[in-house]
Amino acid sequence: MTLLTNGQALPPTQWAHVFKTRGQTIELKQIPVGTPGPDEVLVQMEYSGVCHTDLHAWKGDFPPTPKPDLVGGHEGVGLVAAIGSQVHGLRIGDTVGIQWINRTCGVCEFCSTGNQPLCPKLQLSGYMVDGTFQQYCICKADNAVRIPPGISLEAAAPVLCAGITVYKALKESNVQPGQIIAIVGAGGGLGSLAVQYAKACGHKVLALSSGSAKGHMCLYDLGADYFVDYKSPNVAEEAKHVTGGGPHAAMIVSSVEEPFHRATQYIRPGGTIVAVGLPPGKISTDLFSMVTQKISIKGSYVGNRQETEEALAILIRAGFSVQYDVVDFAELPNIYDLMEKGQMQGRKVLKIGKTLSKSPEYLSTFSKDLHFRPRQNGIAGNVVSPELERAIERAGGDFRSDTVTVPTEPVMQAIINASSFEDDIYEGGDPAVNAFQDKIKAMTGKEAALFVLSGTQGNQICLRTHLHQPPHTILLDYRAHVQVWGTGGLPLFSQATVTGVEPKNGVHLTLDDIKDRIVEEGNFHFPPTRVVSLENTLSGSILPLKHAREISNYVRNVRVPPGRTRIAMHLDGARLLEATTAENVSVREYLDCFDSASICISKGCGAPMGSVIVGSREFIDRARWFRKMFGGATRQTGIMAAAASASLDYCLPLLPKVHALTRRVAEYLHRIGYEFLLPVETNMIVLNLKKTGIDGESLVRYCTKYGLRTFPSGRLAFHHQISEDGVSRLQRALLELITDVKRV
Repeated sequence: MTLLTNGQALPPTQWAHVFKTRGQTIELKQIPVGTPGPDEVLVQMEYSGVCHTDLHAWKGDFPPTPKPDLVGGHEGVGLVAAIGSQVHGLRIGDTVGIQWINRTCGVCEFCSTGNQPLCPKLQLSGYMVDGTFQQYCICKADNAVRIPPGISLEAAAPVLCAGITVYKALKESNVQPGQIIAIVGAGGGLGSLAVQYAKACGHKVLALSSGSAKGHMCLYDLGADYFVDYKSPNVAEEAKHVTGGGPHAAMIVSSVEEPFHRATQYIRPGGTIVAVGLPPGKISTDLFSMVTQKISIKGSYVGNRQETEEALAILIRAGFSVQYDVVDFAELPNIYDLMEKGQMQGRKVLKIGKTLSKSPEYLSTFSKDLHFRPRQNGIAGNVVSPELERAIERAGGDFRSDTVTVPTEPVMQAIINASSFEDDIYEGGDPAVNAFQDKIKAMTGKEAALFVLSGTQGNQICLRTHLHQPPHTILLDYRAHVQVWGTGGLPLFSQATVTGVEPKNGVHLTLDDIKDRIVEEGNFHFPPTRVVSLENTLSGSILPLKHAREISNYVRNVRVPPGRTRIAMHLDGARLLEATTAENVSVREYLDCFDSASICISKGCGAPMGSVIVGSREFIDRARWFRKMFGGATRQTGIMAAAASASLDYCLPLLPKVHALTRRVAEYLHRIGYEFLLPVETNMIVLNLKKTGIDGESLVRYCTKYGLRTFPSGRLAFHHQISEDGVSRLQRALLELITDVKRV
């Protein structure tokens, strides 16, 4: 058996929630850490979702009678800590999930046809074998869900139950793209996920829930195509009317009995009704209509590992997410208490981790034997203060820029753990700064890198380094940040004139825009072009690699007098990582087109401050001299470099989700009547306020009413801390705004 990384042995014991007496006792206690068998993996749990199935399992509501002294939980995510001798395809440190299906035989007729939930030797996490409410959990390697990049661990946990449940039911419905599926109970937790999965798979959705608030949520937040209140006395007629004959399928996730009876009354002939919810009672239906209309009724259970991985991939691609709250590991008994009382709001995810955040001191409130650790403030080692938590919450509704993010827990921890405090100006520099610069060198493929205070400073240093003796001209997009927002730095620092070029396609520069605007040397009436400066992204729009390469190849072959260096290619790559992520190209490949680049870490990657410039070793040596001249040489910079490095590690995998969320909101805004100035390709939406008939002051006023922060320009910037609540408030504010404008 292979043990944890860094040569560390696994601890002998761990904390776990143990179900002693069914329905009466949960004890948080220390138990031995298990040893995985030859075909198993041991997973160090980081997060575990909690759902009503866990409550029913603890109470013993399902047959067969579960074993005593069981550890519950069946939707956990963590890191592989140890592997069995026969395990292939998984390594120590891989991110995996453990779901309801913990072990199957792998050879029966059901396993061999992808129907693992029907395996006669099926073992269920948290019900038949110890589950995810512990620090280390064992699972058969073949059933361990591979968690893809682009989703946080805490967000992935609920997908392992709720997400796969509705995605599997969607597959069981046999509904085809473009056809209509009814989601009964669409306003609830499972139902809201079902609507989003159905839309992501190309289906039209009839949402059935109760109340105007749920109707607004289904139509405007979730994107359903139709809504019917299922408490309406004419629900069947209304469902048929709005869908033009009834939905082709219905997924019932409701926990009450009546919707099951009603579904057969409005389903389209030949349609399928999929039962997911488990209300008490039985289904009674008109068998004559069921037979003559060829209506199918089927039950749906959880999916297998491959289907769960499909569900995760769809969620990342579509950009929707599960609504959840992260709570301390010790809160499990309190969560069950809320479930029992019907007071549960949203979905809860337990934060577990290798080291529990709170000391194991127990108090009893739920029952005389049900122990829990109460919430505490000011926990030793907790690096996220209440002030920082409030700042993160505010950032969830701040659409002014992606610079408004605040440090995350990993970033704060990196600052606290920074161990180097050398003077970065003296020879040798600071080890943490050097390590960060080496990391950027490896990412970009450039010979050298230099940490600077800001993107503005980085660009000015790069351009001044390229330019030697005036006269000279810099050619760039007329909207370029370095010119428009650089406070006049170019003429001041570099004594350069600027040739601003307007792209003919209205979005980004192409070779056709550039080649006729380059001023070659030889005519003393005009300062020659010495640098072509491009920007990626520009207001969220991408300068594609194809066009950057074409421009670079042309510029680098422009004739220059003997003894003169060729025209330099510089990139303002403030949001380069956003662009390369969206275009699915490597940073190294993109920067092959440029001699220098300035990459901002405080924008999409959310560092507290800083940018980094890259180029040849000779170029960076000269740039270091200008950094000192411009007042950018700092002393103990190690903590900021450590923060920048941690931000890069934390946020880069989140960019696909940010882009997908941006596209989702853009689709909604377009659907309600907004126009855009630029295509929505990364993390920005630029509203065409003039064409929509809206002024910037009204935009700010309506958003402020909903507690949001925006600029009057109409640019909406998304970032990794934008919350689902922030998005919902933004959509309500802009719906109200455009509705009021149309009334006038």
